[in-house]
Amino acid sequence: MPTEGELRHGFRLGDWEVLPLRGVLRKGEHEEKPEPRVFGVLIALAKRDGDLVTRDELVDELWDGRPTSDEPINRCLSQLRGHLGDKSRPHRYVETLTRRGYRLVQPVELLEPPGPEAPAAAATSAESPVASWQPLAAGLAVAAIAWLVWILWPPGDFRSIGVVPFENASQDPANNYLVAGFKDELVNTLHNIPDFTVKSSRLGHAGEEVTAIASSLGVDAVLSGRVHRVGDRLQIFYTVEDGRNGDIVATAELEGPVSEIFQLQEDLARMVRRDLFGKSSQQLISRTRPASFGAYDRYMRGLYAFDRRQDSGTSLEEAIELFQETIRIDASFGPAYLMLATAYMLLPTYRDAPADEMRRAAIDTVQAGISVDESIRDAANAIFGFVYHQQMRWQEAEKAYRAATSAEVVDPNAFNWYSRMLASVGRLDASLEQARIALEMDPTSAVINSRVALAYLWLGDTRNSREFFARAAKFGASGPTHMMGYALFLFREGRSEEAYALTREAARVAGGTEAWIDPVFAALDDGTHRAAALSAVDAAASEEGISKQIEFIVRIVLDDLDGAMEVARLLQSEGEVFEMDLLFIPEVQPLREHPDFGALLDAVGITDYWRARGCTWTGTGAVCEAA
Repeated sequence: MPTEGELRHGFRLGDWEVLPLRGVLRKGEHEEKPEPRVFGVLIALAKRDGDLVTRDELVDELWDGRPTSDEPINRCLSQLRGHLGDKSRPHRYVETLTRRGYRLVQPVELLEPPGPEAPAAAATSAESPVASWQPLAAGLAVAAIAWLVWILWPPGDFRSIGVVPFENASQDPANNYLVAGFKDELVNTLHNIPDFTVKSSRLGHAGEEVTAIASSLGVDAVLSGRVHRVGDRLQIFYTVEDGRNGDIVATAELEGPVSEIFQLQEDLARMVRRDLFGKSSQQLISRTRPASFGAYDRYMRGLYAFDRRQDSGTSLEEAIELFQETIRIDASFGPAYLMLATAYMLLPTYRDAPADEMRRAAIDTVQAGISVDESIRDAANAIFGFVYHQQMRWQEAEKAYRAATSAEVVDPNAFNWYSRMLASVGRLDASLEQARIALEMDPTSAVINSRVALAYLWLGDTRNSREFFARAAKFGASGPTHMMGYALFLFREGRSEEAYALTREAARVAGGTEAWIDPVFAALDDGTHRAAALSAVDAAASEEGISKQIEFIVRIVLDDLDGAMEVARLLQSEGEVFEMDLLFIPEVQPLREHPDFGALLDAVGITDYWRARGCTWTGTGAVCEAA
């Protein structure tokens, strides 16, 4: 059988010429370049030259005998077969012997090793000193050029990557939070690579071609992975694929104790950075670390519950308890304060909690966090911006949001909230711009896709609003604001039956009465029965069976401008009674001609904001001098 040294000089295997020193498989003019470990599997098989190699032998030779699951071995074999064009059965190159191991089907034929120099060549070397160093100089020149090419044009020329949800390889739902948290923190770490876009997908993409995934996310490469928890140890497997052609760029694994999850995240981020751009001394890690795994474990559990707040009636409360527990364990871990404050801010929306009380709790929490962890100061401005927005302190809100969206680690929701604030003061184009930035960071978020759809709808862009309402629905968008926005879109499109069905569903979700819906749609269908429709709306409003947001729009479309203005005047109290961007949508044009509309803008501070920012109303939105 051939020795490893003999194999290193090269060998033939069927139609392929194998050149281990160059890391190349060659067939005619075509070359394949397997990953080092994949090439190592091929060498291990070639040393047996058709005899069996067991899985244990592969582990001993390629994984230094460390305990290893079947996953990395299976992946290496699959990739090797892919490089050899050996995917179809029966395999022509690598045969699986069930429960035993693997063997090569084709015989190994060694290439001739380079022989000694001919006498003539030796004579030339003796006659000319220059000739003896010319090959070395040429080799050094080639190496230098290759090094420069590597630095200036890194492999793959990737400028963006999409990270899809990691698979819980243990199949134990109790580990879902850990797998999701590992992926999310990896995304945050990769965001620190300069001039590189990282997009996080919330969707599973099982069975979907990598080129389709990359296209939907708008990225050059796709990172997928698996996290396998075995007792107190983690095994992480990842693959980077070229989103333009589906080629595998890199695949690797690492493992370590669960208690060292931060170090594993750092190691994985560096490995991905190396795979995409080559070696680098760049430090990617800048996020605050918790003092213990116990604190971080609760923080990850809190994030997992928080992200599922729309799916469960108790997830938001569970998240709050976990963030509070994180702070009790590690009072200096700033990110826990940020998330706790954010959860407080959302309680009025999700649970009808007292808005004033929750705002005070959020501000107190985030200020306490800044006092122990200065690194969260910029990001904390998203909380301040949210509060100032609710208080209609528009210029202060904008200043805070700009600081938040320039922070070192940015939550896409900072852009989303900034988008809402800009829409509330009539800056619809600027609102769309911020929503699109949030979408770049989190392209599969149902909330953000819904926000983009609404931003296009308010601008009258039917084609784009249609696209993003469809995307939002695909990603599970829900909630009365989204539903009523889409119902308005359907109504604009003349799809009244679909708008009717969705309006009923929105009313049910909002917990109101449905008694007003039939009279209103009857009036809209035939232009009569307006009085009956308004009477039904009045009755629902008196019983608080219709949200102010829905009531405002319904009165507008029923041409009850005085009634709509009465609802709009409620905006003068602190906190948005309904989303104020509705004041500037096309359907509300008649109300903007109401004699009291200007006074309303004065009362809610929008006129002052426009004056300070040099804004003018164009008929479709406010355009400001100082962007």
